Amino acid sequence: MIVAYGILGLLALLAAAGYICLLFACRRGKAFDPRDEKAVARSAWAKYAEPVLSGVAWLAAQETEELHIESFDGLHLAGRVLDCPGPRRGTILLFHGYRSMAAVDFSCALEFYQARGFRLLLIDQRAHGHSQGKYLTYGVLERRDCQSWAWAAYEKFGPEEPLYLDGLSMGASTVLMAADLPMPPAVRGIIADCGFTSPWEIIAHVMKSRYRLPPFPLLYLMDFFARRLARFGLRDCATVDAVARTRLPILLIHGAADRFVPCEMSRRAYAACASPKRLVVVEGAGHGASFLVDRDACVRALEAFFRETL
Repeated sequence: MIVAYGILGLLALLAAAGYICLLFACRRGKAFDPRDEKAVARSAWAKYAEPVLSGVAWLAAQETEELHIESFDGLHLAGRVLDCPGPRRGTILLFHGYRSMAAVDFSCALEFYQARGFRLLLIDQRAHGHSQGKYLTYGVLERRDCQSWAWAAYEKFGPEEPLYLDGLSMGASTVLMAADLPMPPAVRGIIADCGFTSPWEIIAHVMKSRYRLPPFPLLYLMDFFARRLARFGLRDCATVDAVARTRLPILLIHGAADRFVPCEMSRRAYAACASPKRLVVVEGAGHGASFLVDRDACVRALEAFFRETL
């Protein structure tokens, strides 16, 4: 009986640990104010607080239009449109990263995109910002939200308006996982900066590298609870599978010094991609910082990508 109770107690403890890990990794996070200098200083953008805050302030001074859609599973999703004053070349849909927002993740690229003639659609991913949702799903359900946003932009801006899907970190994984879904014919390409291959692989990597935790059995327990509570599995989707089936041109960007999402994950996506592709690896750039570390290299790659696909 003692042994039996001990085993039951251990199983209960492991189940509780798996449940807590799922909540820690996937539950909606605390609202983040990008105008708060202290909040930015505590975030992953602390090293680049000055240019990030400058970009956020620039966006706050612009006039934007709110846009709302309903997700495939009934969630209210929010975004806002920033138009460009001159001749327009197209619209770029911006998908932010894990527990962040487009105003922060793309703060240093917004003015560049607008000056190049692009209207911008800054999207709050599910369980972020003004969009509904209790759980974020590392791109698994977000990829279908991405598809919905693309069709909404197609209907709103017209069939002649070229569209691009652009994501950073989890947003990059979102747009890459959406690459093989039926998209409007106006979608010309995908830009993905430092995306991970799958929820399973990035959580396993973070567990080992940051917390010194073994994937077994916690990752399997997290997957169990994710399927029952958040309606997704950690191995349901992978970028390498989606890009192997897409026709869309893809530009991959990744910092060589990224310790959060290994650069190897973008290299694998590049190797698997069956469509026209380009990979830019920025030496010395950490996670999501490629545009900040080597703006010229990123700008050259983006301008070449637009020339080739417009």
